[in-house]
Amino acid sequence: MKKQYYLSDVWSPVYEDDANAAAAAAEAAAAEAAAAEAAAAAAGGIKFNEEQQKFVNKLLADDRKKHTVRTEKAIQELEALKKRSSLTEKERKDLEDRIDNMKSELMTKEELAAKERDKLLSRHKEEVTGLTTELDTWKGRFTSSTISRAITDAAVTHDAYSPEQIVALLQTRTQLVEDLDDEGKPTGVLTPKVKFEDVGKDNKPVTLDLSVEEAVKRMSELDKYLNLFKDKGTGGLGGSNRSAGGGKTDAKTIAQDPAKYREARKKGTLTF
Repeated sequence: MKKQYYLSDVWSPVYEDDANAAAAAAEAAAAEAAAAEAAAAAAGGIKFNEEQQKFVNKLLADDRKKHTVRTEKAIQELEALKKRSSLTEKERKDLEDRIDNMKSELMTKEELAAKERDKLLSRHKEEVTGLTTELDTWKGRFTSSTISRAITDAAVTHDAYSPEQIVALLQTRTQLVEDLDDEGKPTGVLTPKVKFEDVGKDNKPVTLDLSVEEAVKRMSELDKYLNLFKDKGTGGLGGSNRSAGGGKTDAKTIAQDPAKYREARKKGTLTF
């Protein structure tokens, strides 16, 4: 190996390989010193010239790249570990949290802000969906209860044999409608209204918007609902008039003969 000698206080040999290693070490030391100086300068608000700024940016970019590579590798290892079937739910959840945190480290400020925004929007959507579902549930219960009660009361008033039967017939045709004042403005008061199928004076089918009381009263007047109400006469828009016959007929006597029962009801001769 070729020797070189340098003049100093004393003569000492220096080899080429040693010189190269020393140069590399010096260059690395200089880079570290420059990075430290750049960080200190940045902290102190010192401005760099263009060349210095490029050098600092390169150092920072290289450091971020190395960190990104290490983090991505660690994430891959954790993802593989998470697939093991032997993990408990808690262990799997802990791994997912660690992976999520490490992924967050790789995001820019804009990406982190977008992630947080999406998270908040998702949570808000879930809350709104939950509240809407709960509101619809209570609204349905209130509507059903209000309508059922109104029909039951009207059925009792008009002497229905079984108010439950009247409820079954009218409930699906009834809805809560907001009342209007004399000027046609909503009053905030909800009233059950029935879409009632009837026959007009010209014997043509007609659909009427009736209150529950009006609908039940009309049912009690129509022949096709005779068996649902105690002795009532027919009349109104499309019904016929019942008139009292000669003698009275005991309902129990003809209870087994629906045809005779309906005929006696129509004539108004039933007694109970």
